[in-house]
Amino acid sequence: MLLAEEYLLLARKEDTGKLLVSVQHLRLAVSGALLIELVLRERLSVTAHDLPWRERDRLTLLLESSTEDRILDLALVEAVKQVGHKPKDALGRWCNGRTGKMLTDEVTGRLVESGILGREQHTVMGVINLTNYPERDPEPEREVRQRINAALMGGEPSARTAALIGLLDATDLLLRVISPETDKRAARRRAKEIAASDWGAKAVQDAIAQVRASVGAAAVVAANP
Repeated sequence: MLLAEEYLLLARKEDTGKLLVSVQHLRLAVSGALLIELVLRERLSVTAHDLPWRERDRLTLLLESSTEDRILDLALVEAVKQVGHKPKDALGRWCNGRTGKMLTDEVTGRLVESGILGREQHTVMGVINLTNYPERDPEPEREVRQRINAALMGGEPSARTAALIGLLDATDLLLRVISPETDKRAARRRAKEIAASDWGAKAVQDAIAQVRASVGAAAVVAANP
């Protein structure tokens, strides 16, 4: 399962499928998760922060070959167009244009096709058509939550889990997914520790940190137009 799929599952109420974040925040996080996945699969990277300002924190292409995943390949095609730009600017362009919606729809569609989510359409006042995506198979989300809570309670996270925790924290979803026995303050503190710790190769970790921070910054801008 892609990181973007895991985030999307956590961003919806299990019973009704309604969003726990705004549509804009969802598209930012899903798009950011796909960029992170491309970094993890060594297709993209981000230049170092200590370079001259015109060169620092820029998306770079490492490899343009197929990832063997259709959605990731779609994201890679769009990401190639943003090479040389900062992740924050790339995500802003995606989510202010059609790319963010297209990628989010693709991820949602895959979860529906796999039977993890359902699709229910409603008409409000005979005019507005709404679509909700209630959960049909709870096991994938349960496994993701277990990984997150294990890390927040002191376990060592994988690079993927660390990145997911960062995305959840950046979009104010982290405290919604912790288990009842997990202390909220301790969870927030642990999330910051994970963000600052060495859980992967430094180049990959730095690139993911840039994308995660970009999602958070873009989310703030989206909330305060």
